[in-house]
Amino acid sequence: MNKIFIVIILIITLFTFETISQSTSSEVEECPESPYYDNPPVDPENAYNGIIYANDLSSIEKQFHEKYMRIALDKAIEHNSKFGAAIVHKNGTLMCTAANTGEGSRILHGEIRAILNCTQLYQQETWEDYYMYTTGEPCPMCSAALLWTKFEKVIFGSFISNMYCERCFTQLPMDADRIFRLGYGINHNAVLIGGVLESQTDLLIPSVCGTGSVFSTTPFCQAGWTRDCPVNGIFSDSSDF
Repeated sequence: MNKIFIVIILIITLFTFETISQSTSSEVEECPESPYYDNPPVDPENAYNGIIYANDLSSIEKQFHEKYMRIALDKAIEHNSKFGAAIVHKNGTLMCTAANTGEGSRILHGEIRAILNCTQLYQQETWEDYYMYTTGEPCPMCSAALLWTKFEKVIFGSFISNMYCERCFTQLPMDADRIFRLGYGINHNAVLIGGVLESQTDLLIPSVCGTGSVFSTTPFCQAGWTRDCPVNGIFSDSSDF
C-alpha cells in the first residue's frame, strides 16, 4: 500500500513539474525581441515621423536650408575637413560654426565642436529653437548628443549609407533615423532632414575603396542596395521651416 502511495506522489510531482516547465517556456517564447519601441504611439503632433528628404521640401524651405548648409560646407573647406557644422536660430541668425579638424579627442566631430563652441559663447545648455546644419549625416554619437541638447531640427548633406557602402569610408553603419526615433525616451523629438546640397557635400568625401587610407574600410552592405533605396524611415511631409 505504501509503495502505491509513493508511486502516486511521484506521478503527481512529475506532472506538476512538467506543467510549470511548459508554462515557463511559454512565457519565455512570448517575450518581445526588445523591451523598447522603435517609434511608440504618442501624440501625432509631437511624434517623430521619420526622415524628410531634401527633394520633399518646398522651394522656400529648400532655399532656406541650402543657405546655411553652404556655411557649414565653407567651414569644412576652410579647415580642409570632410565635415563642417553650423548652428542657426530658426529666425536665421547664425550662432556659431565648427569643423572636424581631427585635432584633440576623436569624439570632437563637427557637430560636437559646434555645440561646445555655442555653449561656451552663450552659456546655453539646450537649443530648442535652433537648427544644426552638418555636411555629413550625424553618427550615432552625434545623433544622441543632438537629441540630448534638444535641437529643433537637424539638417545634413551626405548620407552615412553612401559614405560607407559606396565610398568605403569608415562609419558606424547606422542611419541617424534609427537614433532619432528614440527621442521619446528623453521627451524630445527633433526633425531630421537629409540630402541638402548632397551633390556638393559628397565632393568632400571621395571614394577611398582599396586605397589603404586610414579612413577606408571594407563595407558590409546588403546586396541590391543603392543610394536610390529609401533610408530606414517613414517618408513624411515637410514642415514649416
